[in-house]
Amino acid sequence: MSNTKIPKIGKSKITHIDKGSGQRNMFGYEWGLYFWRLPSGRLFKDDGGRLLNVPSVKGDIGQMSKIRQAAASYGQPDGEAWFYAGANRATDEEYGEQLDRLNQGLIPSMNDLGAVHAAKKTAAIYGDAE
Repeated sequence: MSNTKIPKIGKSKITHIDKGSGQRNMFGYEWGLYFWRLPSGRLFKDDGGRLLNVPSVKGDIGQMSKIRQAAASYGQPDGEAWFYAGANRATDEEYGEQLDRLNQGLIPSMNDLGAVHAAKKTAAIYGDAE
């Protein structure tokens, strides 16, 4: 192993719904993000904790090739493209809005269909607080 420093990739934030197959099976998601998974099983990220990712649909060979090339350019050619169904990138502005909603006790993102589904299910069982 070399002691070369991994360059920064840039800012990236994701909104995750599930770790893949569960959401795809429940809601039929075929869209999400591909991440670069290292041979150790960990996802590749820079010093700031930002994950290398590319938006895609499951099985898109072109997007898988793009993330493989990007990982190689950052000195991490060993690994594989790993698909995370239902994940979505968020801009800095969207992320700030999500934090505000979370701090108000709301679902951070109404695009988080898993959270919306869970909230509806909870309301049906226990009733709505309002």
